[in-house]
Amino acid sequence: MNKAFLFLILITMVSLQTKAQMVLKYDKPSSKFTTEQRNNYRKNGYMQEALPFGNGRLGAMFSGGIDEEHLLINDITFWMNSKRGMDSVAQSGVKLEGYKHFDKVREAYEQGHYGTGEGSMEAMSTKYLSSTQPLGNYAPFTDVFISTGHDSTSVSNYMRSSDAHSGIGRVEYNIGNGHFTREYFCSHPNDVIAVRYTSKHAKLNLKISTSTLHENHRVTSEGHYVILTGEAAMVQDNISFHQLIYVDAGNGTLIQNKDGSLQVEGATDVKIYLTAYSDYLPIYPTFKGRDFMADTQDRMKEAVVLGYENLKQIHVKDVSALMDRCQLELDFKPSGLTTDQLIKKGASIELENLYFNYSRYLQISSSRTAPVPSNLQGLWNGHLKPAWNADYHNDINVAMNYWMVETANLPSSFSPYVEWMKILAESGKHVAKEAYGVQNGWSVGLNGNVFGFTAPNEHGRRMQQSGAWLCQNLFEHYAFNQDKTYLEDIYPILKGAAEFYVDFLAPWKDGSLVVYPTWSPENTYLSEQFSKLNKQTYGAAWDQQLVLNLFTDCIEAATVLDKDAAFRKKLQQIILKLSPQKIGQYGQVQEWPEDWDSPTDQHRHISHLIALHPGRDFSPLTTPELTDAALVTMKHRGDISTGWSTAWKTNFWARLHNGDKSHQFYQFLTSKRAYDNLFDFHPPFQIDGNFGGVAGVCEMLLQSHLRSVDNTEKTIDAAAFVAYQQDPKTPNYFSPVVPNEALADASYILHLLPALPSAWSKGSVKGLRARGGFEVDVAWEHGKLKKAEIHATTDGAFRIYSEGKLSEVITLKKGETKHWTS
Repeated sequence: MNKAFLFLILITMVSLQTKAQMVLKYDKPSSKFTTEQRNNYRKNGYMQEALPFGNGRLGAMFSGGIDEEHLLINDITFWMNSKRGMDSVAQSGVKLEGYKHFDKVREAYEQGHYGTGEGSMEAMSTKYLSSTQPLGNYAPFTDVFISTGHDSTSVSNYMRSSDAHSGIGRVEYNIGNGHFTREYFCSHPNDVIAVRYTSKHAKLNLKISTSTLHENHRVTSEGHYVILTGEAAMVQDNISFHQLIYVDAGNGTLIQNKDGSLQVEGATDVKIYLTAYSDYLPIYPTFKGRDFMADTQDRMKEAVVLGYENLKQIHVKDVSALMDRCQLELDFKPSGLTTDQLIKKGASIELENLYFNYSRYLQISSSRTAPVPSNLQGLWNGHLKPAWNADYHNDINVAMNYWMVETANLPSSFSPYVEWMKILAESGKHVAKEAYGVQNGWSVGLNGNVFGFTAPNEHGRRMQQSGAWLCQNLFEHYAFNQDKTYLEDIYPILKGAAEFYVDFLAPWKDGSLVVYPTWSPENTYLSEQFSKLNKQTYGAAWDQQLVLNLFTDCIEAATVLDKDAAFRKKLQQIILKLSPQKIGQYGQVQEWPEDWDSPTDQHRHISHLIALHPGRDFSPLTTPELTDAALVTMKHRGDISTGWSTAWKTNFWARLHNGDKSHQFYQFLTSKRAYDNLFDFHPPFQIDGNFGGVAGVCEMLLQSHLRSVDNTEKTIDAAAFVAYQQDPKTPNYFSPVVPNEALADASYILHLLPALPSAWSKGSVKGLRARGGFEVDVAWEHGKLKKAEIHATTDGAFRIYSEGKLSEVITLKKGETKHWTS
């Protein structure tokens, strides 16, 4: 066997491995999107099989249908059934003058009025504080149909695929001697969807049409264009939208039909461009003002001038650069199976690798520089009544959507979250005043939309103060990039959230300060006595953990920016008074201030472990007693759960340094909680599981949440900052520790391979991000670290923790690299 042939075999093997890591592929089209599926989001079909693509604002799914291609088009700003354009107070959704009755509401909590009856915590919260303003829902935009006239029974060699590295979807098949191909992509640089149909030894006869589920619309055709204008119904101020489709028939004939569609006859190369906008702009309280028709026309003109090949080249360069920033390469032999067959076969390293890389592509596709963040379904929705409104759930889901942008090296995807938080802070100041009588800062409830809704939810049992949870992501973004200009920009939001809690916290019977009204998201207690809807409480563990997290972040931010010394001191004084974390009768972390936990409770929410993840204050290395209690809680909650909960448990177990257990959940997520198109299912579809799963893999391979506050210490337990200290008088109580300004200068500790699964005995990962401003490449063999490279993206210092040993402080200048071996 000659060297040239060996080289060819090697190149082929590498190519197969790359495709197995990056490409979804299928040997049949997706199901058609039936009326039954449209009307019932629990009916599986098109949404679980069609392949998604997008640029963060504009997106689509393609079916790959042989006789008819169905492109589902979405715009992330596009909502219906809500209100906009009211005065600034009303737009927040808040019930006016709720503060006049706030003491009555709190009395129900103080007197222990459980259940849902008259005078209960829930009833009082609903009556006096809860909004009745319609939240609305994320809406489908349009549908595009491209008919071919092809008979599916005559097709051979069919293949449908989506390449995460290039961001190109593809369909190809044969009919007799004719070979037909299609390509699909959505360009972020040019804000346009592009589709290309080609044929060899055959002609293309296509019909291109579009429609929308929104009743008020009009479709016409003119020259090369199919033009759709319409409105989405709102309770107040309908949303206008405009879509253009341009068809280049090449060497074929283009015909305008009376129904507004275009007909292509006798072509071999057809290029189709689509772009669209609504009139939405993220301006509180109008949420209106885009010149959507002009913008649509301008983007289309630019696309037509550039042409397909230039658009494609720019797009591939854009997507591949982002995908190349972080890549996971596990050791496996490609199976050659289609993706649906791979999932059906069950857990495999090949599937785990593909899921990681493809979920990063979903992040790129659903969040870039759009005016609002990705929602419960990311960007893709075909239902007028989607599950949970496809809204913004502030009790885990929207935050989980953005965990992995930091660790998996997609920080540019975070900007929509920042802009959305600015709107929430502006709207939420009205909620703080009108609902609770708090004059400083801002507050936000459980559910949100794109119109600045921040009020408490309609049902009192869902009372929640979400500001601390949402702000956690804001500060984490700074922790990873160390950008003081960014910190200056978001500091008013952090401070406003902290100011709200300063005034909202109230003393409980033991004198400690607690958050109430509140709940522990979705869970119930004393249900046998007071029903399964008995959820409202005071001082829930997650609230208390996040308030400490927020106050600590606010102190650090103000220290870095050298401002608000008096406010820093006030926060430090309040931290001393916060209710402690408690270990209950079963050895568990208590979910509530009273020991109401049940060892048979397997609820999917485990919010009282937020200090373990995505927080940083519970750790096996710094708080062993609380970590042991977290282990008890995890065992109580069990292994089988919904998609997003499984993803969160992947992160929990990684933070507990149990790689095999973390891997068990990631296996379950990828093989049992994934639809054929790798969308996570709750069920039904929710995208947070995809993003949470990627975050979990990153946590298995690198952790950087601990800080070295004493660089003279040689062991991590002595060097690291500890956020909770055991109460010497009450050993099952753990009181918050007051951070001083020195924490702002403390080096982050980079923990290499903290939870490496034994099944991943060999592999590498490139481009993980660590707090402090570093990117990390890691390779391992036989389950042990082989080498690591730490690249500085800014001037900074860090310590490495590996194989039980803590390094000295390592200082790097921007652009420098530290090489580390076992």
